[in-house]
Amino acid sequence: MTGKGSRAVRAAAVSLVILMAVGCSHHSPLADHHAELPDGVVLPEGFAPLVGHYGTGNPDDDYMGWPRYIVSERDNMIMCYVPTQEFTMGGGLQVDEVPARTVVVNHFYIDLHEVTNSQFHQFARSAKRHGAKACNLDQYKEYWIPGLNNNHPVRNVSWRQALAYAQWAGKCLPTEAQWEAAARGIDRRIYPWGNEDVSEVTRFLCNARTGLEDYDGYSYTAPVMNFAAGVSPFGVFNMSGNVWEWCDDYYDPGRYAYPSAEDPATGLERGPKPFGDSNYPNPLDKDIREARVGPLRGDERVIRGGSFADPIERCRVDTRAGARPDVHQNNIGFRCVLPLPPMELAAR
Repeated sequence: MTGKGSRAVRAAAVSLVILMAVGCSHHSPLADHHAELPDGVVLPEGFAPLVGHYGTGNPDDDYMGWPRYIVSERDNMIMCYVPTQEFTMGGGLQVDEVPARTVVVNHFYIDLHEVTNSQFHQFARSAKRHGAKACNLDQYKEYWIPGLNNNHPVRNVSWRQALAYAQWAGKCLPTEAQWEAAARGIDRRIYPWGNEDVSEVTRFLCNARTGLEDYDGYSYTAPVMNFAAGVSPFGVFNMSGNVWEWCDDYYDPGRYAYPSAEDPATGLERGPKPFGDSNYPNPLDKDIREARVGPLRGDERVIRGGSFADPIERCRVDTRAGARPDVHQNNIGFRCVLPLPPMELAAR
């Protein structure tokens, strides 16, 4: 993304802070149902362009016809467009984050911010009205004070609860590749905003542990639309810090040691099959949005992004960790994605 485009995304992100004050609705006033999308651009039912951000003649409003911002009617979440891209994934500081390699990810939309307490509460109420008995959805209330931190990220939710929310909203949990693509873009940046990790700078860019009380203004979580200067290249808030975020993949600490199908050939073999994403973890065909999936089964799911309880070095875009899918932690939340029909990289 060009410097001009990046500035436009940051300016739009700041304006979205005001729009988010409208609140949740199944008939969102944020959604433009009269927008005329070009041929070949079809949004699923329940999703529409953001009012005032499409069809104005501004080239930053869309990407090849796909609106830069859309609204999910079910949870009134604004979502950001992430184009099909080839990017460098991994290359971090820990042994489970290396080596880096090139990955291709199909275009998708991702939630502008982490799911909030009030949004999750709306889902929990809906689930109870429809007789959901499979799991207790009330653990999030331990850290939610109605009227005080409605717009803070929901936390203390398990992976299974996050998945249930995503399905209720007509979305998915992001794969690791989708999450990292939305956080870093194609220029191998270390953080969503660039490469600066000096506390005097990053105190205004993300909510992380600094060793100084309230150095960034918050002892624990921060409102999801804070730290606008630290948005990702696509305008996504808080992909570093605030809360860790659940991903769809199972966690495998040795996953990055396996070469990807996009990597140069190594000549190595793995049993009767060669190394490569097409054979690890399974030989089944996968579309490009699923590049770099984890194993077919495991004890833990991936979490990404670091949290308010972690130092800035653990809030890098390539930082990864794992947690059991039934665990409830006070620094783990989530956001969702909306996959789109495959688009060839050459068509960008």
